Amino acid sequence: MMKQLFIFLVAFSFSNSSFAQSETAITKIFIVRHAEKESGNDPDLTAAGKIRAGDLMRTLQSEGVQKIYVSKTRRSQNTADSMRIQLHISAVQYDADTLCEKLIAAIMENRDFGKTILIIGHSNTIPQIIRKLGVKDYPYGDLGDTEYDNLFVISYKKEKAILKTTKFGAKSGPSAAMK
Repeated sequence: MMKQLFIFLVAFSFSNSSFAQSETAITKIFIVRHAEKESGNDPDLTAAGKIRAGDLMRTLQSEGVQKIYVSKTRRSQNTADSMRIQLHISAVQYDADTLCEKLIAAIMENRDFGKTILIIGHSNTIPQIIRKLGVKDYPYGDLGDTEYDNLFVISYKKEKAILKTTKFGAKSGPSAAMK
């Protein structure tokens, strides 16, 4: 298993082929940033963040999400809690890294290709996650500090990753986020 994972990650990282060309490609991937957070080291969600977590669950409850991937931070895990509990979906914790290799490794280890999944990330990891999953022309740079309402959806058609960006919950902005 580890040898297959290593071969896949090396081939994936250094090839021009898209993520969808894997024989076991994920059918649909939802990606969001964790909800609004308190300040401090490994903070909890604010009241607005808890509402947004509920909005995420209501937005995705009929989308057939089978697994949730969350970083090992409280804010990421708490953003997933409403969905995880209400829909009886398991969550996998991954170490957030700016290259997103640990996330891809976790998906491989759990054999979640071919499934509809939700990934909850961070402002500095989401752009790279999107690119790693086959959207090569997604711009570099972090999401804005106060952007919490983006819902990125990657689907695959004819071995090409297609990105759709939409919004969910209340509009985010300076008044909605704590710095």
